[in-house]
Amino acid sequence: MKYDLTKKPTRGAQRTLASFSTTMIDLLSKEPFEKISVNKICDISNFPRATFYNYFDDKFDLVDYCWYVIAQEIEVDKVTELKSNKTLIIYFDRLYDVFKDNQPLLDNILLYNDFSGQLVNSFVNYFKNTVQEILEQSIDYSKTGLPVELMADHCSETVILVLKWIFLKHHDADKKLAHEYLEKLLNLDQFI
Repeated sequence: MKYDLTKKPTRGAQRTLASFSTTMIDLLSKEPFEKISVNKICDISNFPRATFYNYFDDKFDLVDYCWYVIAQEIEVDKVTELKSNKTLIIYFDRLYDVFKDNQPLLDNILLYNDFSGQLVNSFVNYFKNTVQEILEQSIDYSKTGLPVELMADHCSETVILVLKWIFLKHHDADKKLAHEYLEKLLNLDQFI
C-alpha cells in the first residue's frame, strides 16, 4: 500500500480511505471481485483515478486494506500487549464475534465470489497471517518442544480452519462449541 498506515491519517485521508474501502466492500457483496474495476470504484467513490493510485497500487491492494480495517475492529494491537497463553482464545473469540456480526455481508460476498477463488483466499490468508504474527509474539510454546514459528503457523491455520468451517461453510456452532473444536484440534492444554 502506498499510504503509510503507521502514521496518523489526516481527516482527508481518513475520508478517502473510508470511501474507497466502503465502496469495495459494497461492490463485493453485489458482484464478483474479478469484474470490479478501479474505474468503477473511483466512479462510485467520486474520486479520480489519480487519487486512488495515490493510496493503492491496484484493487488487490485496496482489498487488503479492507481486511486491515476489519482487523482493526478486532483490536489486534491490544491483543499483542497481553503476552499470555490465553491470547489464542482471546483472539479467536474476537474473530468469531467479527465473523458472526458480519455473517450477512460474508454470505453476500460468497454469493458472487467463489469459495476457492482469489477473494476468499485473500481474506483467509490475510487473517491467517495476522493470527500467526500475534501467536509468534505472545504464546509460550516451550512445553511443545517445537519451533515457535512452526507452532504459530499450526495454531493460526487451525484458528482460521475452525472459523472458515463455521462461517464460510455454514456449519452452526456457537462460541462454546467452537472452543471445543479448537481445544480438540490443538490440544490446548499444552498452551494454557
